[in-house]
Amino acid sequence: MLKLPAMRGRLQILGAKSAALQDLFEAYEDASVTLERLLKEPDSDARLMIREYETICSEVENDVIEYCLGHSPDVPK
Repeated sequence: MLKLPAMRGRLQILGAKSAALQDLFEAYEDASVTLERLLKEPDSDARLMIREYETICSEVENDVIEYCLGHSPDVPK
């Protein structure tokens, strides 16, 4: 929700009604925590993992946006 402040209200409403969206939130949290940890490591070998987790975070963000655009907060799905 921090990365998508314009959608925060909609995310809260949809997230409260959707197990699928909750799963996406959890996947994003796991990936972003791992990414932050990798970014703090002085190991140059982590570059490939950093790129992978940046991609994962971006893909999950896109999935969340697509979910929100395809679902009305008034109708549980």
